[in-house]
This record gives sequence, C-alpha cells and structure tokens, in this order.
Amino acid sequence: MKRPQGTHVKEQISQDLAVMGAKVAPPAVVAAATEAGAISPQSILVWLSVLYTAALLFTTVIKNWGEWIGWWKSRWADVRRLYGRVRGDG
Repeated sequence: MKRPQGTHVKEQISQDLAVMGAKVAPPAVVAAATEAGAISPQSILVWLSVLYTAALLFTTVIKNWGEWIGWWKSRWADVRRLYGRVRGDG
C-alpha cells in the first residue's frame, strides 16, 4: 500500500484538526459559559431542542427535495388558478 506524502499528508492533518475543533469547540464553550453563570442548563436544553428539530426538518427536506418541489409547484398552480378565478379570467 502506498503511503501518502507531501502536501496530501498536511491537508489530511489539517482536515482532521478542523473536524476535531468543530466537534470539541461547542461543548467547551457551553461548559465555560455555564461555569461562568452566563448560560443556565435549562436554556441550553431549550436551544439544543430547537437546533435538533431544525436539523431534522432540514434533513427531511433535503432527502425529499424532489417531492417538496413538486408539492410547491402544485400549490403555486392552485394559487394562480384561484387568482385567475378572482380576476374573472377562468
């Protein structure tokens, strides 16, 4: 098996450090803020629940993007049809 060399190794290390920082930083900041008294544990739970719900909604929309677009197109067609009836065009 060929060993990675040169800039590839540096890029991999940089990516690993960035991922580690992204995973470690939020809990560290929350822990520090909680200890300082700036954030209550209850507010952390509320915000985490909101964030979790938003993430679930986002992933559901992304997974079913084609279905969502079709649904919005049909709703827009309904609005145009209703607007045409109100104006007396149809």
